[in-house]
Amino acid sequence: MIDKNRSVNTSFGLFLTSFLIIGTVMIFAVLVFLSYQNNITKVQNENILFTDKVCGAVGSDISAYDYTRTNGELTDESFDLLVKFMLKSSKYKDVDWIFVTDQEGNILYSNVEAEGILDSDFLACLENAAAKGPEHEGTVSTVVSEDRLVSSSAVLIPDTDYCVIVSNVADPSAAIEEFKTLTLLPAAVALLAAIALFVGFTQLMIRPMRDITKVLDRAGEGDFSARVDKRYTNYDDMNSIVISADLQDMARNVNDMIEKLENQENDRNIFISSVAHDIRTPLTSINGFITAMMDGTIPSDQYEKYMTLIKQEVDRIRKLIVSMTEASSLSHIDPELMESFDLRDVVTDVIQNLEPQLHEKNITATAVLPEGDLMVYGEAQQLCRVIVNIISNAIKFTPVDGQIRVSASRNDKDRKMMISIEDSGPGVEKEKRSRVFESFYKTDPSRKQEGFGLGLYICKQILQGHGQTIVLGESADLGGADFVFSFPYPPEQE
Repeated sequence: MIDKNRSVNTSFGLFLTSFLIIGTVMIFAVLVFLSYQNNITKVQNENILFTDKVCGAVGSDISAYDYTRTNGELTDESFDLLVKFMLKSSKYKDVDWIFVTDQEGNILYSNVEAEGILDSDFLACLENAAAKGPEHEGTVSTVVSEDRLVSSSAVLIPDTDYCVIVSNVADPSAAIEEFKTLTLLPAAVALLAAIALFVGFTQLMIRPMRDITKVLDRAGEGDFSARVDKRYTNYDDMNSIVISADLQDMARNVNDMIEKLENQENDRNIFISSVAHDIRTPLTSINGFITAMMDGTIPSDQYEKYMTLIKQEVDRIRKLIVSMTEASSLSHIDPELMESFDLRDVVTDVIQNLEPQLHEKNITATAVLPEGDLMVYGEAQQLCRVIVNIISNAIKFTPVDGQIRVSASRNDKDRKMMISIEDSGPGVEKEKRSRVFESFYKTDPSRKQEGFGLGLYICKQILQGHGQTIVLGESADLGGADFVFSFPYPPEQE
């Protein structure tokens, strides 16, 4: 199932990347096409203006010549020569076709070798000009071909029987070369650069996800030494340019999670070894006593003594099993057992009950509590157990002639009583403080410590069941550990 999901995600990522690349290419292609069309249109418009201008100029020249001839200043022969010379002069050398015709389209003069009647295309241009009526004589009329590269203009010369038709084919080669040089080539380079950068940045963004997935796979297979590379977790690394803060947080969270799993696995192994030892030792003693009693090594008058020893070993095993069972159920509080009680009475009773252990190490325990009632609410026996466990833990690690202080303060805003238990012991290293509340955890596994490593874990479970918290810090006054936790206020009376 994991491989299938991974395949789906990979396929979707490939599809998305391909879609974005194809979309980018299409957008570039559309923009390039529009730019090309704009250049061609520019050439076409310039050609239309050119034929209009030439047509008007030729019409004006012929009108002037005809006026001169009408006044008797030119002979017909001189008129013919002037028109022919004018049409083939350098003034109109860039024009493809210039025709001077009568109004039926018969060619009278031309800048190319032509005679007879105009072909259909030119004739259509002439008919278009004539269709506008006498009031539009002298006005140039222009038509273009379907590809808009050929522009034809016609004009009826006023007060004469002459018509002028000018047609020219636009040459887009210069515009195309300019388009290739100034638009197409830079656009192609920009497109390739954009795709390369896009693919590169995509890979840079996908690679951390792949690496994190590989690390999670290794952790899932039981390799808790796997860690996400530091370049994905450090804010000051150059990779932070392309790696989002959310991804960096996720990478750190993955490392923290695997570290916790590794610690739990190590603690589990230590716990199994510890439990095996704690059960094996009394079982070995019990087996030895019973075997000795059965084979007569232990005389019958010593049975009572050894039965007492056997019972002590059995009680030790029972205590271990009860502690393990309780640790898994203390977070579930029975609402029927919830009650209000005075924190002052609990602290006083606990210190008095632990007096023998305090006296054994000459430890001074003091309670610094606010004036007035210190009413709290919860399962009294369990909350009392929290205080007993933490003070007992403080006694265990506080040296001879040390100090333990229990203090409390009211937090009316959050409706809870804040409690602090400090000692003058060695304290706990900062990196280990969050772990002391884990099950079976011991700050120094190499040392033989009394208990099973469940005391503080039980405290946390009880407090969580009451919706409260506990943290471990360093005592500013006594220099040792400082456990700070809270008990809830009684419910407000309606």
